[in-house]
This record gives sequence, structure tokens and C-alpha cells, in this order.
Amino acid sequence: MKNWIAKLDEFLRISDRDILTHAGEISHEEAVEKARAEYEKYHALHAGEPSPVEQDFVKAVNEVKALEKIKKPRKKKRTEAH
Repeated sequence: MKNWIAKLDEFLRISDRDILTHAGEISHEEAVEKARAEYEKYHALHAGEPSPVEQDFVKAVNEVKALEKIKKPRKKKRTEAH
């Protein structure tokens, strides 16, 4: 595991990335609360939008309507009485 950590650290250095050398300054509880607050903002922003399934359904309905407009009515064949 130490070898893997060393390789990862080296990769980050080569990529000009900072390497976290301590546990950080934010507690787990603060991080969870921050994540929840950000999710609530995101959810409120997108709450009125249709889901991907609903979007696909509307698209399919519109495609069917468009096809119905261009569809020509079939002529019925007459059968001759013998």
C-alpha cells in the first residue's frame, strides 16, 4: 500500500496538483452539512424540470403527432362482385 501511495503522490506532483498532507480543517459533520446544503440548492434549481423519462415521453409523443400529420390515408380497395 505504501508503494501505491508513493506512486499516486508522484503522479499528483507531476500533474502540478497539491497533495493533502494532513487530515484537513473541516469535520465530517461540517462536510456532510455542506454537501446537503449544496444538494438542496441544486434540487430547488431543478425541481420544476421534467425528469429524463418525462422528457423522452414528451419527445416520443411529439414524434408520433408529427408522423400522424404526414401520414396519408390509405385508399380502400374495392372488391368487385362476381
